[in-house]
Amino acid sequence: MKMNTLASICILLSLKFGFCSTCRPFCSGTDCITLNQDKVNFETAENTCRDRKGALMMFHSEAGERIFDILSRELHGDFWIGLRLPAGACSNLSAPMRGYEWTSAGAHSSFIPSPSTWRDTRVVCAPHCVSLSSDRKWTERPCEVKTDGYLCRAKHGDACQAWELSDPTFFRGSESCSTAPCEHVCTVVKGGIRCSCFKGYKPDSKDPRRCKIHCGQEKCPARCDKNTGGSCECPDGYLAAGNICEDIDECSMNGCSQECQNTFGSFVCSCQEGFVLKDLVKCIRPTPVIEAVAKPDKNGTLTGSSATTGSFLWIWIVTAVAVVRLYL
Repeated sequence: MKMNTLASICILLSLKFGFCSTCRPFCSGTDCITLNQDKVNFETAENTCRDRKGALMMFHSEAGERIFDILSRELHGDFWIGLRLPAGACSNLSAPMRGYEWTSAGAHSSFIPSPSTWRDTRVVCAPHCVSLSSDRKWTERPCEVKTDGYLCRAKHGDACQAWELSDPTFFRGSESCSTAPCEHVCTVVKGGIRCSCFKGYKPDSKDPRRCKIHCGQEKCPARCDKNTGGSCECPDGYLAAGNICEDIDECSMNGCSQECQNTFGSFVCSCQEGFVLKDLVKCIRPTPVIEAVAKPDKNGTLTGSSATTGSFLWIWIVTAVAVVRLYL
């Protein structure tokens, strides 16, 4: 009880004054969910989870439910989870999931929410995503809205610590902002500096000190330079149509060999049951592996056995044929 009170105080101080950590892990066994208190839009939350070797939270197991029972006591506000309407779709109020899909690549959840899980009863269209609050309600809201934070799935209890250490925009050392190390904004923080970008930009994954154009929705104003004859620039994955940048639907261009989900500025491929994803876009059947397993016979002697008796039969046949040919 005392620890829960202290944790709640820490979260409230963090929200109001920036004290304490902005990331806290809640674990059950090897499954963990991290509560991240950065106010960001859906795409930023999704990319941040992915960059940190995780994914936005999805409901798929009893372990996840147990974690949420603990986590819900610490939620104050609305937090993004991994549900988004496919591009061009509108919600279907008669379906349990209303047409929303989990954003984790290859995710197939059997979780079925009850009608009371949804907060609103109105039809909305993409781009809409889902946030979760402490009363377990799911709220549909535009994906570009900034919520109070987001929930990520992870596989280790020190996920928050590991993620903070791997923050690509943080540069540890004695370097100061006076040398202009960041292209846009430089902030002095404990142990080093942090680079950030102006609105409409995001850190370049190849060089986090620099910034590149970012949209985060279907259409955005193009960045036009009057000094170069009015030439306009769009983010990766967008095409310029006059002064507007429009998202390219890679799925309509057969970007994936099987299942395809278009995202703003990119796309995500997934595979049907019985296939695995290779090179991000191809679906192939996994190569069967024959494993030899040692097991005791009736006399307690260890003998080798394979996945199938037929496999060894063919090996003996091929070997016998090779020996016969050798002596002929």
